[in-house]
Amino acid sequence: MWYRCGSFGLLCVLALLAFACNSLPRVRSTLDEVLADPAAFEDCELIITADIGDVLDRAPLYRERRIEVTGTVAYYGSRSFWTWHIMLADGQRQLRCYTHHYRVSVGRDAETMLLRAFAAQKPLTINGFLRNDGIDIREIVYEDQLVRPDFKPPVLVRYPGVL
Repeated sequence: MWYRCGSFGLLCVLALLAFACNSLPRVRSTLDEVLADPAAFEDCELIITADIGDVLDRAPLYRERRIEVTGTVAYYGSRSFWTWHIMLADGQRQLRCYTHHYRVSVGRDAETMLLRAFAAQKPLTINGFLRNDGIDIREIVYEDQLVRPDFKPPVLVRYPGVL
């Protein structure tokens, strides 16, 4: 039980509750709605939903904003770019999505999700901040599963004879 951990355990629980209560509500909207009334979105975690074509056509308006796009995986890997990345496609238009946290490879959970989406050619949703070289990923969603690629799950190593 957490209450047997003493004052440190209680302090940790209270800190987690305070953090959870102070988080802003997440709101999804379009760029046109945000530009029409920016004050309406000040007290929330805003995610602007868009399609890949609109992001590419109006990139200066989306830049440095958190956006969400959906498309199929045309490529993922680390060829011709400084870190691993995903080329998200919507028809003939493609948008690079990456994370700067891990340069060589993505975590196993994200890689498994990307392989499934690539093999099935089903849509994948990515949200993050639009930078000059693509979307800096915060979350990847596929079939109601969420992965945050800035966290790599630890690799569990089992040694013979050790439990």
